[in-house]
Amino acid sequence: MFKQFISNIPGADNYLIFSLLTFLTFFVLVGVYLIWMDKKHLVEMEQMPFNEGNNLNENSKP
Repeated sequence: MFKQFISNIPGADNYLIFSLLTFLTFFVLVGVYLIWMDKKHLVEMEQMPFNEGNNLNENSKP
C-alpha cells in the first residue's frame, strides 16, 4: 500500500532521500555534540535533581 502511494507522487524518491539525509544529519550532529560536550557541564546536569532542595530560591516560600 505504501509503495503504491509513493509511486503516485512525482519525484517521491527525492523526498525520501532528502528526509533520510536530514534524519541522519540531525542524529550525527547530536552525537558529535554529545562527544564534544564539556564533561563538567554533564556532571552538573546529572546532579541537578539531587541538589534541587539545597538551592532554595529567595522568592520561594518555605
